[in-house]
Amino acid sequence: MHIHFLGTSSGVPSQTRNTSSTAISFDKTKSWVMVDCGEATQHQLLKSSLSFFHLDVICISHVHGDHCYGLPGLLSSMSMNGKMSPVHIIAPKKVIAWLHATFHMSDTRLSFDLITHDISEMEGSSDFNFCDIEVIALKHRVSSFGFKVSEKLIPKKLKIEKLTKDSIKSGPHYNKLQKGEDVVFGSQLLSSKDYTFQSWQTRRVIVCGDNERPALVANWCSDIDVLVHESTFTHSDLHKVGFHTGHSDAKRVAEFAQLQQIPTLILTHFSVRYHGEHGLESLRREANHYYCGNLILAEDFFTFSIKKIKLHLEK
Repeated sequence: MHIHFLGTSSGVPSQTRNTSSTAISFDKTKSWVMVDCGEATQHQLLKSSLSFFHLDVICISHVHGDHCYGLPGLLSSMSMNGKMSPVHIIAPKKVIAWLHATFHMSDTRLSFDLITHDISEMEGSSDFNFCDIEVIALKHRVSSFGFKVSEKLIPKKLKIEKLTKDSIKSGPHYNKLQKGEDVVFGSQLLSSKDYTFQSWQTRRVIVCGDNERPALVANWCSDIDVLVHESTFTHSDLHKVGFHTGHSDAKRVAEFAQLQQIPTLILTHFSVRYHGEHGLESLRREANHYYCGNLILAEDFFTFSIKKIKLHLEK
């Protein structure tokens, strides 16, 4: 499972950072997920290893342009390049309406089905064939959300000792059980979950939109490997700004990650005041003071791979 950073700036782009976009890809499928799509994200994609053809789910955290202005161009280019498989969009109702209006006024016709989901009406987990996505309500100047993405399609291993103990000899049914299928063996119905186990522990990441209250994510953190959270300012700079930004600072996010014992914290969405050589050092120093885990400050085109923790059958 891999987290790709396509845009790590807040508000506006700079020479070194594009506006917000993060991608999540998986080991056992070409399908991948995008979280947010700032202006020029499609240009960032052209410089990455990700393919337009396999982008199957797009999540938009909120209505602000640095998180969604890239959508019409990206979807149009995907269509012009011949994508045929459906694309799901989880987004605020206003973003969905704006997208349809843009296509209508520009006479754009997509080559694939665009399946839209109003984020305010989503409850629980959305089950896609290659991952699960949970929506988390956050706090910003407008309604904003985060997304917990859990991988699926993890290869299964057979519980050979249990199969032998139950006098279930080897045959084609072994292969079906390993694929997750329940099978009939003689007069028995064999359940795949009874005779198999996952090759590795499910990997999970939370990618947040703009959020001034990291604690809102707490109920979803117990089993995650990585938290990706905005850190637009340092703590002191945030309080110097003359208006309510609705953003977090490095101190606030780091304190939360330490409290929750999150293994890896990746900060992103940096104000342009910190761009350039050594610009992030104040953010890094502040976060390191409050968080003892694996801290990363994302750069455009940086990819973080979550390691597999192999599982072994307990005897």
